[in-house]
Amino acid sequence: MTLRLAINGFGRIGRMLLRAYLSDITRFDRLDIIAINDIADAHTLLHLLKFDSTHGRLGVDAHLQDEYLILQKNGQTLCQILLLNQKSPTDIAWGELDIDVVLECTGCFRSYDDASLHRLSGAKQVIIGSAPFDTVDASVVMGVNDEILHTNLPIISGVSCTTQALVPLLHTLQVYGIDSVMMTEIHAVTADQTVLDQAHRDLRRARASGQNIIPTTSSSINASVRVLPFLQGKLSGHSIRVPTVNVACIDITVIFEKDPTLDDIRELLRHTSQHRLCGIMDYTDEPLVSSDFIGDTHSLIIDGSQLMQAGCQFKILAWYDNEVGYANRLLDMCMALSKAKQS
Repeated sequence: MTLRLAINGFGRIGRMLLRAYLSDITRFDRLDIIAINDIADAHTLLHLLKFDSTHGRLGVDAHLQDEYLILQKNGQTLCQILLLNQKSPTDIAWGELDIDVVLECTGCFRSYDDASLHRLSGAKQVIIGSAPFDTVDASVVMGVNDEILHTNLPIISGVSCTTQALVPLLHTLQVYGIDSVMMTEIHAVTADQTVLDQAHRDLRRARASGQNIIPTTSSSINASVRVLPFLQGKLSGHSIRVPTVNVACIDITVIFEKDPTLDDIRELLRHTSQHRLCGIMDYTDEPLVSSDFIGDTHSLIIDGSQLMQAGCQFKILAWYDNEVGYANRLLDMCMALSKAKQS
């Protein structure tokens, strides 16, 4: 059964959602993107969709026709999407458009009450494309707890790109029992940082993003504990923002309750990436750098060349495209909801 989607907020993640959808429409054949809402004008949105500094040209023909975005390839129309220009969800008639799921990607409506405004406007469900400010009906990480997805969950959180990477890794490693984990998230700059020094609620994020390595908090810590409660009191860490535009990695140090060898860990991660978490986790032994992972659709890619051990401590590094990988997971959630709706 086809799920009717709307994207609220056509920034980095909103545009990556549409690009991911267009890149593999056959895979996402249960989804139909009906509408996009953003406060920017339609011509600006079209231009930013067609030309992207990180991911290049769109790859399909795109133009405006009245209030619609028309997307075509080889003369065939792939989809036509209604463009809306409203600041508040209360000004959008999602019910009249028969929207099943709103993908909330503005970064603004992250509390339960704010996300619920979409439902008051007629949407059946909301997926917040980030970690929530407070509570939600479900925090979902694909490959770990996505079996809980069903159509009776009003407000769902797709947590964050880092959580989508960290949780499958820790869930896999739990076979050896986790005593403690320290995580460093090394992350490309995001839109909430500044180009030049200026006021910000986080005094470190107030500093120029292009010329500083910036320590800050990571929402993935609390979000990961929500999904994997056994991590309560065992997981801590932070984020380091670096002057690149895309791709991140998590660098974790783990102490296990059991006594695995480095080869045990390597084989576990390699096997899991090929079988249980195929499509979610990948594994490489190649000596790669961050730009090599631009466009990778996995939630995480284990860097086998960076596996290390010192006494009882194990260090593991995993890469992820924080835009493309995350956008694919949000669409995967919608696919799961579509299958639940049919059943």
